[in-house]
Amino acid sequence: MTFNDTQGSAVTARAIDALVSLERPALTAKEVVERSGVANLMVLVRVRMGFPPETFALAAQPLIERYAEYVQLESVPGSLRYGGPGGRLHRALAIALRALDHRRGQILPRNAPPETLGALAHRWTYAVLAAALLRDVGSEPSTDAAGRFEGWVPGLIQRWLGEDAALVAELRAVLTGAADPSSAIAELVERAATGARPAIAVSVPPDAPEPQASAAEATSEPTLATPEGSGPEFLDGVDDTGSERARRFMAWVKQGVADGTLPVNVRGALVHRVEDGLLLASPGTFRAFVRREGTGRDEPRDAAKRLQREVLRAGWHLRTDGGVNLHGYAWRHDGGQDVRIHGVVILEPARFVDPLPPVNPALVRVADSAVGGD
Repeated sequence: MTFNDTQGSAVTARAIDALVSLERPALTAKEVVERSGVANLMVLVRVRMGFPPETFALAAQPLIERYAEYVQLESVPGSLRYGGPGGRLHRALAIALRALDHRRGQILPRNAPPETLGALAHRWTYAVLAAALLRDVGSEPSTDAAGRFEGWVPGLIQRWLGEDAALVAELRAVLTGAADPSSAIAELVERAATGARPAIAVSVPPDAPEPQASAAEATSEPTLATPEGSGPEFLDGVDDTGSERARRFMAWVKQGVADGTLPVNVRGALVHRVEDGLLLASPGTFRAFVRREGTGRDEPRDAAKRLQREVLRAGWHLRTDGGVNLHGYAWRHDGGQDVRIHGVVILEPARFVDPLPPVNPALVRVADSAVGGD
């Protein structure tokens, strides 16, 4: 069963071709993404979906690129955050990120036996992305969004989704505004877009693992949400451009790595290159920057925590299932005790540091649950 086979589909290949011919984009998807400043959000979408780069490029990237060409540099009228050029694309990706984040706290498909969850989980993750991204296509939910899906998603991916008939039916209902009140996809997208709390209880298979608690509820425009205390920090929203202070911090890291004032990959260093990215030891790296710039009205410890949260809010870092942002590594060597380092891992560090130092082979990532708070 494919998406086109679902009941009520009125979109034909000829109609899709006509739509495409009428919408020759003034800018390419790459140009729209660059001018909108959402390249970092694209990276975050891939990370939160849990797709390998090659799979993301095959399955999700074409959908996002077609959407980018569709909206071009449109803004969201009346929005402070998304009122500039590219605001509509920025908002759609932010909603998609939030929906994917909430999806981590759900076992989907609901009521499925444990032995089928592994085979279907990625399909449902993809459906959540598609529904969130296409939420604002057309003036109101209609077959327009479903038609875009059929025209923008590669046929191979539609056939892959079609192996789960219930998923295809639910996704089409969401796209056309005919979703059942119990729809998990509709609930996740609505929650991501409006901050509404879910009204449907989730039934968990008896042998399935308990879902991780999702991040704090959010408002319609993403904001930072971190719990008090010393445990691992959790974020719900992102500001991919980063605050001015967060950008200054990364510029300081770049300069320190380049001139040697921030040693790298040696015992006692605050910066290490690991397989996942660039590890910035916490809280040491942030405290070092605060000592350099001054604390303002804050105590040094509070100023370092505030800076770390600003950097996390920028969304440049590795964030695992359950929203864990601080990761632990063990420096292992023969004849001695392991040295533990935990901190923030910056993804794709070539965006900030060039040339990159080599990966430190002595550092091995350990379970996030073993990482203490800051």
